[in-house]
Amino acid sequence: MAYQALYRKWRPRTFDSVICQEAITDTLKNAIKRGKVSHAFLFAGPRGTGKTSCAKIFAKALNCTNLQDGEPCNECANCLAADQGSMPDIMEIDAASNNGVDEIREIRDKVKYAPTEGKYKVYIIDEVHMLSMGAFNALLKTLEEPPEHVVFILATTELQKVPATIISRTQRYNFKRISKADLEKRMKYILDQENIKYEDKALAVIAQVADGGMRDALSILDQLLSYEKESVNYDDALQITGFADRENIEKILLALLNQDAGQALALTQNELDQGASSKNILDELIDLATKSLMIIKTGEDKQETFLTADFITQIKDIPTDTYYRLIDLANKALNDLRYTNQQQIPLEVFLIVASSPVKEQNNESLAQPVVSAQPASTNTDLQAELAALKKQVVDLTQKMSELANKPSLSTNQVFHLDTAVPKVASKPAIKPLEKQTKKPVRKVKKTTAENRKQVYHVLENATRKDLETIKNVWPDLQSVLAVSEKAVLDVLEPVAASPDQVVMKCKYTLWFENASADNDLLGRLTDYIEKFAKHSYEIVLVPDGDWLAVRKEFVESHKDELLAKKKQQIEIQTEKSDEPKVDPEVINKAKDLFGDVVNVKD
Repeated sequence: MAYQALYRKWRPRTFDSVICQEAITDTLKNAIKRGKVSHAFLFAGPRGTGKTSCAKIFAKALNCTNLQDGEPCNECANCLAADQGSMPDIMEIDAASNNGVDEIREIRDKVKYAPTEGKYKVYIIDEVHMLSMGAFNALLKTLEEPPEHVVFILATTELQKVPATIISRTQRYNFKRISKADLEKRMKYILDQENIKYEDKALAVIAQVADGGMRDALSILDQLLSYEKESVNYDDALQITGFADRENIEKILLALLNQDAGQALALTQNELDQGASSKNILDELIDLATKSLMIIKTGEDKQETFLTADFITQIKDIPTDTYYRLIDLANKALNDLRYTNQQQIPLEVFLIVASSPVKEQNNESLAQPVVSAQPASTNTDLQAELAALKKQVVDLTQKMSELANKPSLSTNQVFHLDTAVPKVASKPAIKPLEKQTKKPVRKVKKTTAENRKQVYHVLENATRKDLETIKNVWPDLQSVLAVSEKAVLDVLEPVAASPDQVVMKCKYTLWFENASADNDLLGRLTDYIEKFAKHSYEIVLVPDGDWLAVRKEFVESHKDELLAKKKQQIEIQTEKSDEPKVDPEVINKAKDLFGDVVNVKD
C-alpha cells in the first residue's frame, strides 16, 4: 500500500478528535441532535486549524444512519463511503480551480435533484474566496434559499475577500490558531500510536515553526521521520526547520542584556553557519525575551523553562524597559527583513543597536541637527493674523446670507464686495530684493449708466458671427485656466458680441461682483480669447437679472433706428440679386432683437 502522509492518515474522523475548536464542534453536534441544521455554513480561519476536517465530519454526520450523540458512527455504509470519498451526496469543490460562473451554474442546476443515498446533499466549497465576482453573484440566490435537502459548507482562509452578501446568508464559525501545548500534545499522541521515540524539545521546535497550524506541524513531523525513521531528535529538528539551538539563543539574549555586542555577533554567526535563518533567530529572541519578562513581572521561578544554568538569576536585575526596547527593536528588524534580500544585515544591525547603551543612543540623537524653533513673537503674529482671517470669513458669510434674502439688484444698484470685507494687513518684507512693477489692469464697467451705454454700443454692432466665435473658443478656455478660475467660467455666458467687444452675463450677483473685482482674471480671460479667436475682444459684464432689462430698454429706444437699418440692408441685397431674397441672418438678428413678434413677409 502506498505511503500516506501523517496529516491525511490522522485526519480527525469525529468532532471529539478535533483539537482546540471545542466551541465550534459542540455547536455543530447540538445542531444535528436537535434537528436545527442551517442551509449554509461558513468556516473561516488560518490554515491547518480544522476547517475542512469539520466540514467533512459534519457532512458525514448529516447522512449517517446510526448517529451516536451527534457524532457519526463511522461504521455504516454512508460513513464508510464518506471516508473513502465515494459518497455521491457529498461533493467537495476546490474553488481555486473551479472559480468560474459556469461551474457555479452547474451546481445551481443540480441542487434541485434529491439525494440518492443519504438525507442531505452537502456541497463543501473549499477556499471559497477564490471565486470570481460573477460566480459569487450566481451563487447568491441558491445560497439564500436552497432546497430543503441541500446544505452548503464554505471554507476560507481569507474572510475579508468574501463578499458581505455571501457572509450574511451563512452561519459563520471562526476557527482559531491551535496553541503550542495542544500541538505538542497531538504530536505526542500520534507518535505514541506509531511507536516512534521523540524528544520533547524537538516537538517544541516543530510547534513553534507550525505557528498554530496542525497540518503544518504534521508535515514537518513527516519530514523529520523521512530524515530519521527511528526517532524525532532535537538536533534534526533544528537542522530541518532552520531554528537555532535554544541554549545558544539564551546565550545571545544574555549577551544583549549585558551589552556585549561582540559575544552576541559571534554566537549569532555560529547559528547562521549551522543553518539557522535570520527570521527564526529573531523570532526565538522575541519569544525568549517575552517569557523572561513574564517571569520577572510575575515573580515565578521556573528555571526548568530555560536550558542555561542560573538563567533567571542572571536576568532578574535587568530593568524591564530593557526588555521592552529589545522586543521593539527585534520586531522592527523582522519587518525590515521583508524588504531586503540580504537577510543577515537587519539581524546584525539589531544586535549592535540592542547591545548599545541607551545613553549613547540619546547622545547620538541629540547630535543630530535640530531645526530651531521660531520666536514667540512670530507665533503671536500668526495667531493675530489667523484671528483676523476668521473674522473676515464670518463677515463674508453674514453678507452672503443677507444677499440671499434680498431681491436681485437693479441696474442702478451695485454692491461693492471689497468695501464690506475687512482686509488683513500683510506683514511687509524686511528687505525686498527688487521693486515689483504692477501690470496695468483693465477696468471693467459695471451695470451703471456708463456700463449700459457700453452694452448698447455692443448691441448696436452685434453680429452672430462674433458671438459664435466667442462660444467656439469657450471649451479652449476651460482647458487652460486653473481649477479655481474655471468656477468663474461656469457662471459666465457670452450673450452678445460685436467686432471689438463681448457682453457676458453672470448668473449670480455676488459672482458678478467678484469677477468685476478680479481684474487679473479678466485680463487673462481677455488674453486667452484673443489667443484662440485670433481677434481682440473687450469684456463687458452684466448680471443675469439685469441682462433682460438692459436688452429690453435697448430695443425700445433703438427700435426705429434698427428697423431702418435692417430695411436698408434688405434693399441693398435685393438690388444685388435677380430674385428678391431675404438674408436668413437678418431674420435671425431681428428675432434676437425683437423676439417672436417679428413677422417675415416676402
